[in-house]
Amino acid sequence: MIQTIYKELPFEKIAYLERPEFIKGHEQSFHETLKASMAKYGFRDPVYCWYNSKRYGNKIKIIVGNNRMVVAKELNIKTIPAVITNFKADQFPLEGKVLNTDAEIRALFYLPKQLQVRRNKNGDIDQVMPPSFPTVQQHYV
Repeated sequence: MIQTIYKELPFEKIAYLERPEFIKGHEQSFHETLKASMAKYGFRDPVYCWYNSKRYGNKIKIIVGNNRMVVAKELNIKTIPAVITNFKADQFPLEGKVLNTDAEIRALFYLPKQLQVRRNKNGDIDQVMPPSFPTVQQHYV
């Protein structure tokens, strides 16, 4: 059974990517802008995660929001809002607010009208993301 939920997760329960080009590469100005925005406004939109196996141990895998996780670590943010699609909810249950409709998902985000909720051929949520990954200025400020 596939289930999508909203849950605030402890930072250490999330597996995410740290890309060198974001931290000290050609995306460093984006990094600094995102950091300034999150320092001022906090963690506004949930990250999007998958949980479908024990492959990551007891961690949940980030699909959209890796850069925000890097900044959250730098800002010592302890609790991360997350929309989680659990592909094996019957085997690995997670407690949280069950999300059944796109409207319920959009209500969790700062710019809900621009949010894209993509579903697979079975109608299960496949990804949640901004339509064109807007710049930090468009999305957070």
